[in-house]
Amino acid sequence: MRHCPKTIDKPLLILGLEGEDIAVLMLLFGVPAILISPAIPLILIFAVWPALVAFKRGKPEGYVAHALYRAGVPLPGLLPPVPAHGERYGAFLKEAA
Repeated sequence: MRHCPKTIDKPLLILGLEGEDIAVLMLLFGVPAILISPAIPLILIFAVWPALVAFKRGKPEGYVAHALYRAGVPLPGLLPPVPAHGERYGAFLKEAA
């Protein structure tokens, strides 16, 4: 029997975050650092990074995107998020009388 490494399906992590999460952090804090001043956004990114790593610990890949969708943030390529009043999508929904 051949030995197969267990790291084949693990996502690539850079300092504990996936590439998508790092891209979002760079957009949120990198653009203001370029346009305004680098001091405050750089301090904030070093404060948010460990909090995001702790939030994602033990969660599956892409958990942050799913959490944002559940919170109501519209993501491109997906159905609009379910509104707070509970409207759902489905083939057998009851019609309002």
